Amino acid sequence: MRISAKCDYACRALLELSLHWPDKVPVHIKQISKNQEMPERYLVQILIQLKRLGLVTSSRGKEGGYILAKSPENIRLGEVMRAISGDLLPIADSALRNGSVFVGIWKEVEGAMEDILGKVSFADICRKLTQKEKVLMYQI
Repeated sequence: MRISAKCDYACRALLELSLHWPDKVPVHIKQISKNQEMPERYLVQILIQLKRLGLVTSSRGKEGGYILAKSPENIRLGEVMRAISGDLLPIADSALRNGSVFVGIWKEVEGAMEDILGKVSFADICRKLTQKEKVLMYQI
């Protein structure tokens, strides 16, 4: 399994918006780009795709920006990864054509990945991140 830069950036953009979810205040693209260390130009294209998928909404103007279209609790990591990258574990056409013994194994692995990623919400990721930050702050 290979996570593309596009998929990684999409997940990080959604994470940033999830962190701002309780406020429900639009987040400027510059802030997302800075906080998640992503190129702003590329982020624009990703946010457009996320908007088409119904995961984010945008508003124009000085107070405009991006906001999640639904609660982080209702956005699953697997859903986002499939929407951005397609199959989680693409199987080579040659393996499918030749009836490789490994095809069944690859499909089992993909199923296991789907199960795990389908359970993880962006709210879960936010909780893990804030817990990690609390631990780091405590150690200082």
